[in-house]
Amino acid sequence: MELKSVGFIGLGAMGMPMAKNVLKKGYELHVSSHKNRKPIEELKKYGAIEHISIADIISHSQVLISILPTDNEMENVLLSDQVLKSFNSDKILIEMTSGSPGMMKKIHAAYQEKRIRVLDAPVSGGTFGAEQGNLTVIAGGDSEVLEKARPVLEAMAQSIYLVGSIGAGKAIKAINQMLAGIQMIASAEAVALAEQLDVDMDMLKQVIGNSSGASWMLVNKLDSLLKRDFAPGFKLSLMKKDIQIAVDEGKNKELPLSSFALQLYKTSEKEFGEQDFSAIGKNILS
Repeated sequence: MELKSVGFIGLGAMGMPMAKNVLKKGYELHVSSHKNRKPIEELKKYGAIEHISIADIISHSQVLISILPTDNEMENVLLSDQVLKSFNSDKILIEMTSGSPGMMKKIHAAYQEKRIRVLDAPVSGGTFGAEQGNLTVIAGGDSEVLEKARPVLEAMAQSIYLVGSIGAGKAIKAINQMLAGIQMIASAEAVALAEQLDVDMDMLKQVIGNSSGASWMLVNKLDSLLKRDFAPGFKLSLMKKDIQIAVDEGKNKELPLSSFALQLYKTSEKEFGEQDFSAIGKNILS
């Protein structure tokens, strides 16, 4: 049966543009009222249907997409009696939060008892990728579930990878975020040094982008670093959370760079937590 109705919970910086793209692709979108009315009202202008509870969203949807801030919200929402009782075996949960593999497995175990299909599907590509609909989906789960959900995912993403079983998506996302967080610090240091040496920044981007020091982070964040523009896209507090997941998962390994980066993000969180994670470079660039 073709999937036509999608429920969406988590209308933050990533979720909002993702939900909008689902609507643009012609899906019936179901959302629930939230303390922040702005995204709800905007989506309703595009045709989204508002409900008073997540249970109502689920009852009207074939697929529920969740993209929440942390493991706590994943557990409190997705493992609540209200939500679990609203699901049946005809529905699919696509869980897209940057959470821990352990929490994803816990949720899957609870849903498996009710024979509910689950896809572990965090994304990479940032807020710009979410707006453009060209995210990368890092999917863990059953290949048949992925194929069933693929058309919905393609409304939001350009690349979709099946990387293993449930939990593998969250694991690779944690590794990606660990690298991204480290590279953001390195990129800020590169800009600080380039400014001191009076380097032409266009040439820096061109040469480094085609050399052994090539960095997606430097190429894509160079302009905002130069402008000291730290308007929130992906918040620093969320990057800290993601690096914490990686360090926690690797507690039996020495991860010196990740551990050091985590401490820098923790130190910066109080002052810069609500700004873009590139604000980790503020002190370096001062």
